[in-house]
Amino acid sequence: MTILQATASGEMHGLINTLTNSVENNDFKHMKPATKALLEKEKKEDSRLVKVEYVNRKGKHERLTKPYCKYAGDPILMYHLIPGKVYELPLGFVKEVNEKKNVKRSGLLEVDGEKVTKDGSPLDRDMDGDWEHKLIKVDF
Repeated sequence: MTILQATASGEMHGLINTLTNSVENNDFKHMKPATKALLEKEKKEDSRLVKVEYVNRKGKHERLTKPYCKYAGDPILMYHLIPGKVYELPLGFVKEVNEKKNVKRSGLLEVDGEKVTKDGSPLDRDMDGDWEHKLIKVDF
């Protein structure tokens, strides 16, 4: 049973929906034993719940609504996160959110009105940009 969280204004947040997956759970049965063992260990680690605070680089008014399903047959979990709130989330979801950075593509002149290079010339190669969403561990 999942308890839904809501703000005083009625905005639902945290885990807001769980959808069934149409893909069959194959339990890694078509893999070599060594690979199967490694993936089972990784799946167990990814499903471990960790307590994190959601931070959005653009400010407190922004939100993150994102589905999460990493392994075949797992349910599709829909999350809606509000900056400054603390959540218990699967470690795999936390890794997925924290690994994503906005890429700055070659030829880019500016991002959100700010010049990419000091002299205003176009970017000559693709570069990793800044993160927009981050989940910070709060229980040490």
